[in-house]
Amino acid sequence: MIKPKHVILFLSFFVLISFGLVSESMGQDVSGEELLKDASGDKLKAVINSYEGDKAVLVNVWATWCAPCIEEFPYIVDLQQKYEDDLHVVFISADFPAQRDKALEFLQEQNVNWTTYFKTGKDQPFIEALSDDWSGALPFTKILNKNGEVVASWEQGAEYKKFERFTKKAINN
Repeated sequence: MIKPKHVILFLSFFVLISFGLVSESMGQDVSGEELLKDASGDKLKAVINSYEGDKAVLVNVWATWCAPCIEEFPYIVDLQQKYEDDLHVVFISADFPAQRDKALEFLQEQNVNWTTYFKTGKDQPFIEALSDDWSGALPFTKILNKNGEVVASWEQGAEYKKFERFTKKAINN
């Protein structure tokens, strides 16, 4: 006999799949269009805030032409996989519009299978929406705890140990 709560769970899951909400949160593969979505600074601020109370968030702004960005990228992908229950990584490509396909190809090569973002709009409002302390230099990383409080932020590349130290602090804070 099918219990009513199982029917409700099934229908809820079906609705979430229909609206594309499950693929992001469950780490399932997403299409190229869903893998790299256009986003303004304000939209990204809303995305980051949406995890408050649920998960720590690591925000990383990168570009394919930025050597330190490319070097640290696998570290962040590894952390997303290692701490997937407690951490959500928000990758934001700051590539120029003509390089969007290159950014998408790079994400696929790095086995990123969750929605990431492509910067739109003017630079200064974008920078200000993400951080008061960011000059606009790349790469830029900001890590927030589950309460939405900034645990760490920095410009320039970093080693795996630094990412993991602040990720653990954000998760356990």
